[in-house]
Order: sequence, then C-alpha cells, then structure tokens
Amino acid sequence: MRKKIYTFTFILFVISTSLYLVWAIAANIQKEAFKQYLSEVWSIDLNDENITTDGFPFKFGIKVSNFRSPLKHIPLSLQFIKLEIVKLIYNFSDVILFVEKPMVASTDYPKFNSSANKLKISISDRPFSGRFKLITEQEDWQISDDRNIKRFEAKEVIFALKDVDRMTLDFYLAANNLNSSFLKKIQAMDSETSNKLILKGTVSNSYVSNPKAPYQAIKLESINLEQIDIDIGVLKLRCDDMVFLNLIELTTEGNIDCLLRLSSKDISRIKTDTGALKSIINLINLILIIKDPANTGEPQIVPVKLSLDKGLFFINAIPIYHFKKY
Repeated sequence: MRKKIYTFTFILFVISTSLYLVWAIAANIQKEAFKQYLSEVWSIDLNDENITTDGFPFKFGIKVSNFRSPLKHIPLSLQFIKLEIVKLIYNFSDVILFVEKPMVASTDYPKFNSSANKLKISISDRPFSGRFKLITEQEDWQISDDRNIKRFEAKEVIFALKDVDRMTLDFYLAANNLNSSFLKKIQAMDSETSNKLILKGTVSNSYVSNPKAPYQAIKLESINLEQIDIDIGVLKLRCDDMVFLNLIELTTEGNIDCLLRLSSKDISRIKTDTGALKSIINLINLILIIKDPANTGEPQIVPVKLSLDKGLFFINAIPIYHFKKY
C-alpha cells in the first residue's frame, strides 16, 4: 500500500513538473514577444528586472513595474506603478490588463495629462464577431490642461467598442460622479447629486490594416454621435439626434437637437460671471416663463441646439467656450 502511495506521489510530481515546464516555456515566449513588440513598435526596452511572469497553472500573467517612457511617433508619455497582462489558458483569444496609477501626459504641454487610480482593459482579438472588442474601466479618473485651471474628473469611467463592420465601430462612454472646476463656476452643485455623462455613437475607421493581424489599427478622425445624456446638478439634457463630429477640426455638421429639462427655480441657482453663459441662462429663463408663467417652479422641456465650429462651442447659436487644440 505504501509503495502504491509513493508511486502515485512520484507520478503526480512528474506530471506537475512537466506541466510547469511547459507552462514556463510558453510564459517565457509570451514575455519575449511582449518585449519585442514594445521594442519594435514603441521603441521601448524593458529590463528583466522590471518584468516577471506568473499565473500557473490556469493563466499566463506578465507583470511590469515602475514604468515610464515616451511613446514613439506620438507626443505623449506613459507611466504606471504596475501593469499585469493576463491570458487565460481556456480562452487564449482574450487579453485582460490591470494597471495601477496610469498616467498619460503630453510631452509638448507637460501639465496636460490624464490619470486614474486603477485601469482595467479587456481586449478581444475576434474581429467582427459582434462582441465588444475593447472595454476599459477607470477608477478616480481625471484630466487637466496645461494651465491646470480646467480639470475634469470622474469616480468611474467606462468606455467600450464593438464591431459593426470592417469600417465602423459602435462605442459607449459613461462617466459617473463627474465633476470639474469649470462646472463649479456655472452651477450650484448639490453634494447629494451624482453627475453623469453618457455618449453613444459610431466611429468611422478610415484606416484598413492587415486583415490577418489580431489587433487592427483605428484611424480616429471622426465620430457619429447618436445619443447624449447629461445629468449634472440641476441640468438634465438629452440628445438623440445623429450628428457627424470631425475630431481633427473639432467641427460638427449642423446642430445637435436636444431637450433640456429645467425649471426657473433651478436656473436661478446657476451662478456665472461669463457673459455668454449669462445670455443662455436669460434666454432659457424667458422660454420657461413664456411656456408656463403660472408654474415657473415646475420642470419644463426647453429645446437646445449644440454645435462646434473649429473648436468654438455654441449653445443656441451663442458662443460659449473655445477648446484649445493640443
């Protein structure tokens, strides 16, 4: 009986050792392929001290720590404390990335950056399968400009891309607990209100790469917005009108027709020292009073038209803000 136990233990040891050796060889291949990709595509060289593998026996995991480097051909730099890249043994076509303290900064404007506390990225290499090919989730996200006076932040940001056809991708963007220094200046913020932003639409991909490549490049020049939902403080805005947006020129073709749900009581709480915004507030307040002079405290629906012309943002044909191009 004891001999059988020793024999079984030995066989189990041999099988486990063999499986680990096979896993270690495959994991090392994954690591070297990742290092080669970074070197050839992004001109980034990683030392073996900064990259390790783990996850035996059910996954291949590559960990990179304390990374900081400029990106090739792009005026941006990337840094993070830790990156873990995971491929599951039973679902090798998908990749999951976990990133701690990621930051992307402009090399031309060092104070213009985007950062998060944690970032999760799920990537599927099954093109045109009807699945989401990219899903990102960020915690404690923020972006600020080079003067550090315009800052946007959110507790959670979700972004997803889904294949429609070879030239079109559906996208979904949701930001929860949205806040900014700019918003605080134009509205009375309610601490119990959770600000939200939802965008839906399609990305027109004008760049066709090698169809055999697992990850196909996207040339992001324009998008078609299908839905905008904004719930910020007392402002509730919904837009269902399709509009073409040129991201290079920051210009829309025509207006985005929206409906704003607001009351005269709510709009009186909005404070601003900006003349253009004050004109918008006075115009909306006048519309509310004309629509229902007896019930100015009840929420009313107000038509709103939004548009962009070479970075200049308009609300009902009144210029509001000019976006800088970086």
